This record gives sequence, C-alpha cells and structure tokens, in this order.
Amino acid sequence: MVLAESPGYTTEGYRFVSTSLETTDNDWEITIAYTKDEQTAVFIGCIIASAIVAFCISSLVAIVLAQKQSHAQMAAKQSALLIANARASARVERELNDFIAHEVRNPLSAALSACNFVSTAVNEKEPLRTDESVQAVREDLHIVEASLHFINDLLRSMLDIHRADQKQLVLSVTPTDILQDILEPVVSMLYRRDEGYEVQIDCDPETLVVSADRLRLQQVVLNLGRNAAKFVEHGFVRFRASVDEDGHVCIFIEDSGPGIPLAKRKNLFCRFQESLDSLNQGTGVGLNLCKTLVDLMGGEIWLDESYDSGVKGMPGTRIVVNLKQAPEAIAEKRIVDVDDDVEQGRAALPLLVPPQEAIDLLPEKLSVLFVDDDRILRKLATRSLAKVRPGWTVREAASGETALHLLENESFDLIFMDQYMTSVEQALKGTETIRALRSKGVDIAVCGLSANDLESAFLSAGANAFILKPFPCKNEELKHELTRVLADHATGTTKTMNSSSDSLSTSSQDLNLVNAH
Repeated sequence: MVLAESPGYTTEGYRFVSTSLETTDNDWEITIAYTKDEQTAVFIGCIIASAIVAFCISSLVAIVLAQKQSHAQMAAKQSALLIANARASARVERELNDFIAHEVRNPLSAALSACNFVSTAVNEKEPLRTDESVQAVREDLHIVEASLHFINDLLRSMLDIHRADQKQLVLSVTPTDILQDILEPVVSMLYRRDEGYEVQIDCDPETLVVSADRLRLQQVVLNLGRNAAKFVEHGFVRFRASVDEDGHVCIFIEDSGPGIPLAKRKNLFCRFQESLDSLNQGTGVGLNLCKTLVDLMGGEIWLDESYDSGVKGMPGTRIVVNLKQAPEAIAEKRIVDVDDDVEQGRAALPLLVPPQEAIDLLPEKLSVLFVDDDRILRKLATRSLAKVRPGWTVREAASGETALHLLENESFDLIFMDQYMTSVEQALKGTETIRALRSKGVDIAVCGLSANDLESAFLSAGANAFILKPFPCKNEELKHELTRVLADHATGTTKTMNSSSDSLSTSSQDLNLVNAH
C-alpha cells in the first residue's frame, strides 16, 4: 500500500491529518501526525541532554563513591601505619629500657657489694689495723668509684644521643687549638690507674688550629681515651694529632690493649651493641655517641684495622678521627689585646675546658651561694668546693625564696642554682629565681644545676652556664667547671662587676693573661 499526501495536508505542529484511501467504496482512511523539522531537533536535543545529565550524575555518584572508598583505604593505611609506628616506638623504648637496666644492674650490684665490704671493715672494733685491710678497702672504693662513673657516663651518653636524634644538639664552632684545647685537657682528666702504662701526647706540628666545637670534640677524644684505658694493662694510651696527605687534621687514639675482636669490628659504632671484649666490659653507647658527634662536625671516624701497637701479645687499637678540614694558619684566638678586654670587664674567648694554667689561676677568695633543697647534696658540694679552694666562703639555701632573701642582705660572686626545690612554702623554680634576681639588676655569675637536660631553660632565664648533675667532685673536673663558669660570665656581659666581685674581676684578668699567652 502506498501512502501519499492529500490536499488537506498541513505542516503545523502536532496536528492530525486524516485522508481517505482511494478505494472502491472509500471506506478506508489514514491519519498521519506531522511535526516541524526544528521541533524534531529540539526533541532530539532534549533526549540527548537528558542522557548527558543522567551520565554526569551517575559519573559523579561513581566518583564520590570511589573517593569515599579511597579515603577509607587511606585512613585504614594511616591507622595501620600509626599502629605500626606506635608498636615500633614501644619496642624501641622497651629495648632501650632493657638495655639501660642490663648495663646499670651489673655496676650497681658491684658498687653495693663493695660498699657493704667497706662498711663492715670500718665498723669493726679496731678498723683498718692491718695493711691488708687497708688495701682491701682501697680496692673496694675503687670498685664503687668506677661503677658509679660508668653509670653516670652511660646516662649522659644516652642523653646526648637523644638530643642528637631530636635535632636539639647544637654545635658552637670556634677556633680550637688541638693540643692546648683538646689533647692536654683530656690527658689531665683521664683517669690513671696505678698500673704500668703511660698516657702520651704527640702533636705534629705543635700548633694545629681548626674550627670546631671544643667541648664536643673534647668529649669525643675523652670518651675514646677512657674506652682505651679500660682495656690497657701495660704499655700506653697515646693521643696523636697530625695532618694527613689530603691536608686534613686527624686525631689518633691509640693503645696497647688486646684489640677489638674481628667479629665485633663491623658494628663497632652501632648503638646498643654488645661489649667489645670477652669479659663483657663496656658498651657501644659511647662509641655510637662519638660517631654522632663527629658526623655533626662534618668529620669521619673509623677503626684502623692495620694498626699494631708493637707490644708483644697486645695488637692494640687505633681509632682515627678525621676532621675533614685543613688547619688554620694562625691561632688568632690567642692574639688579643689584654688591656682593652680588661677595661671592658670581660675575658678574651675563654676555653670551654681551659688548660691547666687557667685552672691554677682560680681566685683564692670568692663568695659562693649553693641553692638546693637536698641537704646532703649541699654539704657534699660545700666539701668539694672547700677541697678545691679552701679560702672560698660558701653559703647554703634550700629554696629560691631563701636565696632571694639572702641576696637582699649579702653579696655573692657565684651562685649554683638547682631547678626543682620542694619545701612547705615552695613557689619558685631555679629558672624563676634567676629571672627574679636578673630583674633586680643582680649581675653575678649564675650556674644552673639539674639532673634533667635544662640547659636551654637556664640560659634563657639568665644563667651564665649549666652543669648536669651530679655536681663534680673530683678536684680537676671541678676546677675545670668552675673556671668555665666564671669565664662564661666574664665574656657574657660588658657591665662592670659590683663591689663584691673584686675577686671575680681578678679571675677574669688572669684568664685573659692565660688566653693571650
């Protein structure tokens, strides 16, 4: 059948047109609906737009769901990472606590046993009557001293390692004379047992000056020297400095001990390593700290495996510290105008740990105030100061409030201030007390004391120096610290000393003369 347009055809939108079919009886007709072309395009566009909108909505929903799933996965990963880090931190802390407990337990047990023997010997009806009993007590006291020094050194090393890990260990770089600022002070502080070995120094050339942190470099060399001295029974412990073929200053710590076993050389400077000898003496903390400090100063440290001490049966050990810098031509830090510095009321570039000549020039008369809430510590510190300088006057205070009250009526040249002090009316910490006295214009040497690492807090409060407890008791170590504290105060201010500090001014002038020399 063929459809054709009839004369009644129209193109107006959406009209129905009926037409009869050309048949015999004309009983049939057809109805056709027409639309305009532009209406068709609009209709099709609407359909396409609807499809696009539907697609966009579905895509957006899919993206949102995917993002939610991704965020959930990321949150799960972060939670898992936090849990893993927490477990790792807990494991490290547990290992650290186990390590410290293990390392402290043995020397502590030895010290307690030796104290018991000493107590028994001195409490007899007629104590120390024979040479044998005197010698036994001396040996026991040596055990106590060595054990407590080991514990103290271990805890200090752990503190320094923690500060280095937290990026809190800041270096103070100054011109440093290797012989006078490092080697000679180390030898003076190195513990000498009454046995047949020598402590030797060899510096070639004699004047080697580099830019370094004197205190930290000295700490490295002292740690290595003490570690060597623990294992040497006869022969020597030698500190040597020279310039290598690359023009770098190197420090060598050599000994005639039994040497380090081959199996333990690979991890020599690793943290928490096993002891270096067959008797399980010592720990890797000190060596790891040495490496940390040398790395911070831009140098290198290693074991020279080719070294031989030359002592029969004792191959010995040589540790090399390469500072990775050439020596400075002139030790300018020692060329100063003494008169100008004295007129300004300050010493010229004090040594962080001064040489023996400076120590011997501590003033004979000085007024000291020692502030600590522990009566026993105050008494022991007073006795230690009296051994170093019998002519010094030492007053004691149990709190910051008492110290401030004393300062209203008396004058002092030097104050040692503890941080945490408890009393019935306790209100001030050591740092708060220092701020209070500085606000009143008190310009005297102040040294903070604490068993915690509060050096920054004390210096910010106005202290001139800080000593980590325990308070030094050995004469030479205490002299070093006293000279450092007084020199730090002398260089830390340009104000004129008050009338009560004539002796301190004299000390500053003496330090100037030594440094100029």
